Amino acid sequence: MPAGAMHAVESQKPQRAGTRRQWPLVLGMLSAIAMVTGLAWWDSQREGEAALSDLGREQAVLASSLTVGLRAYLTSGQRDPSRLAGDLLTGDPPIEHRGELKLLIAPPFETALRASDGRELSSPPLRNALDRGASVVRLTRSEAAETGLVARTAMAGLAYLDVAPFGRWGVVAIATAARERDRELRARWRLVLGVIVASGLVLGFGGIALRNQRKELQLERDLVVAEVQRERDQKLLQAQRIATMGTFAMGVVHEVATPLGVIVGRAEQLLGRLNGDERSARSAEIIVKQADQIQHTVRRFLDLARGGPPAFSGVDPADVVRSAASSVAHRFAKAEVALTADVPAHMPQVLGDRALLEHAIVNLLLNACEACPAGGHVEVLARQDAQRVAFVVTDDGVGISPEHASRATEPFFTTKPAGSGTGLGLAIAREIAKAHRGELAVGAHRPRGTRARIEIPSASERGTDADAG
Repeated sequence: MPAGAMHAVESQKPQRAGTRRQWPLVLGMLSAIAMVTGLAWWDSQREGEAALSDLGREQAVLASSLTVGLRAYLTSGQRDPSRLAGDLLTGDPPIEHRGELKLLIAPPFETALRASDGRELSSPPLRNALDRGASVVRLTRSEAAETGLVARTAMAGLAYLDVAPFGRWGVVAIATAARERDRELRARWRLVLGVIVASGLVLGFGGIALRNQRKELQLERDLVVAEVQRERDQKLLQAQRIATMGTFAMGVVHEVATPLGVIVGRAEQLLGRLNGDERSARSAEIIVKQADQIQHTVRRFLDLARGGPPAFSGVDPADVVRSAASSVAHRFAKAEVALTADVPAHMPQVLGDRALLEHAIVNLLLNACEACPAGGHVEVLARQDAQRVAFVVTDDGVGISPEHASRATEPFFTTKPAGSGTGLGLAIAREIAKAHRGELAVGAHRPRGTRARIEIPSASERGTDADAG
């Protein structure tokens, strides 16, 4: 992926995360507005229904009070039945209010209702309510208009009177709910205004919160982008340093090749002249062997630097550990640090590059030796199971902090004093482990000291991977 595309992807990650973080705030604002609106609407509806119920009960009380006059009228025997409604329902001052309050009488055995002016009215809703014995009934606009009231919702109160031999009479008081409905309408407008104000406040404060959050997310994104850029610059600088050191190392190898050849040639000449001096001959053989090993190791490192694969062959892990321990034994003796090797008597061979594996373990051993004071102890061991082979170096030295452990395998990183180390030993060991499809882990060892562990696939596991590939 091009660098520009990677930069765009990295910069978009916090932006997408910020958008996801803003959604709960937006949903919370909308939920608050919906909750306020719903509660206010429910309260308005409840108050409106309560006002209509109160109006209906008032009319029922009025109708019930009229039954007293109706009883006296019926039992007096002095009134003309045809004028009953007018005599009973009119008064001074008048009870009825034109268009607002209507009084009706329901004589027994009649379907029509009689008004105060003597007219007969037909109202199916009222007739049904009287037949059911209801005390309150609600009339629609059209039903109220049929009784002579204004076309608004109305509430009717009903009362009943049984007088022998006149039968069962009914009294109806109907009042329009215009005033209640007007108050309800005004209350709804106040509701709308209140909701608008509340929504404005919620949206205003929510907008401020969203703007502040957006600024924080923008700052966070800038910090993430800056961190990514810094890490990329560090990796680029490190890669440049490694490339420079690689070029320098190739030049050094080229220059070292000639002196090594001279050393090998001189040692071989000495071997031909030391007949009978076994100790000197053995020393010359060691010189030749070590010089050959240096040349072989240098060639393997050059192959890795050029991108070539390690030269895998059958390797005995126990022999690798013993050889590495033997190579650094004199360094441990000089530093007065004890070195022990713990390897099983028989270990199956693994596929690997013996020279590189031995060099990696030597680097771990030298680091452990330098971390221990005089009288310290270092242990190197090898273990194997069906999947992995582990080379572990443990010391009881000064130990390592988690921060340093996380950077221990970085090239040129070292905690040693200036001039005491290059910071390449663990980095080289890590690259060797990676070349064997393994890994190197460095961490603190309890109760004190440091542990370095190289794990690579066993021969059976590597064979399985190769077959799968």
